[in-house]
Amino acid sequence: MGRRKATYIFVPDKPVRRRGPGCMTMVVILLLAALCAVLVMNYAVNRRVELHEEKVSVMGLDKAFEGFTVLHISDLQASPVGSDMQLWRDLLYGKNYHAVVLSGDMVGYKGDYEPLLSLIHTLGEIRKDVPVYFIAGDEDPLPVVSTPQGTPEALSDWVRAAQKMGAIYLDAPIAQQVGKKTVWFVPEYLYDVDAEGMVASLENQKLEMEAAGTQYEAQGGVAYRSLKYRQEAMQRTVEAQRVMLSEDLQIAVNHVPLQPGYIRTSLEWADQKRAFNFRNISLLLCGHYCAGQWRLPGLGPVYVPEKGWFPGDNGLVGMQRVNSINQYVSPGISDCAEYPLPGRLFNQPGVTLVKFTGTIQ
Repeated sequence: MGRRKATYIFVPDKPVRRRGPGCMTMVVILLLAALCAVLVMNYAVNRRVELHEEKVSVMGLDKAFEGFTVLHISDLQASPVGSDMQLWRDLLYGKNYHAVVLSGDMVGYKGDYEPLLSLIHTLGEIRKDVPVYFIAGDEDPLPVVSTPQGTPEALSDWVRAAQKMGAIYLDAPIAQQVGKKTVWFVPEYLYDVDAEGMVASLENQKLEMEAAGTQYEAQGGVAYRSLKYRQEAMQRTVEAQRVMLSEDLQIAVNHVPLQPGYIRTSLEWADQKRAFNFRNISLLLCGHYCAGQWRLPGLGPVYVPEKGWFPGDNGLVGMQRVNSINQYVSPGISDCAEYPLPGRLFNQPGVTLVKFTGTIQ
């Protein structure tokens, strides 16, 4: 008989060979490393501000305005970038411009206006002879006081502080001389207002409040001062409209860009018998969108609350021409609270030199 092979009921386990990190673990590690690298790079990019240059062509532009240049800045949102004096000196050194326009959301909803004041101060040091105009944005604290604050002032602290620093708050058309010609900087909403009618209406309201003694009450006193301020601003608007000439250059400023339909309707209803009318706007400066905030290379902005997914750049950033109106939308410096995700991704902050020319591109 052949020999039977021995069998065993219990067989010792074979030693288990320990494996290194699995493929999935390595993928996760690599993705996290890539994400960290992107975030670090993005942070570094957001600390730098890019200077853009744009030309705005105006048919029949007077030779006096040829080369007139506006430095357009928007949506600082109290970012510390505003306090970086060296950044602004390096960015604007040797650059020629004749006015600065800050088109809103420079303070932001937190109301911290120190970076804005620092920026205004730095701009004044770089070019002492260049005026700085500013408006409020939709996320800035209200420019006119609306609640009792123990002060007789009609304007909010941040507006008065900016004025004290030398900036000009645009609540009425402001004239700037260019040789013997005039450039007007105008809050855009005034083109829809009957200024003379508003002055008369506000005067009637003021008389009614005085008859009722409203100005001596806490909340009533605030409303009374606000009304007087609005009346005074409208009166300055009336006076400006009376001296405007059709050959003057009109630059309108608004925080939120105007939609094409609104622009076309405003052009249709413009009173062309008057020099001050919507058709005579040579340039409209806006901000608000921060260039879409989160962008992907080659695809542009990912999501914009008012425009949806991947809306493209038209009307969101850069120069847009609607009929005869040139509208420039600033890329902005910081981010807007209306977006679902904070910060800027693949979206370098920027300011723009907008230069007028009579040459049609």
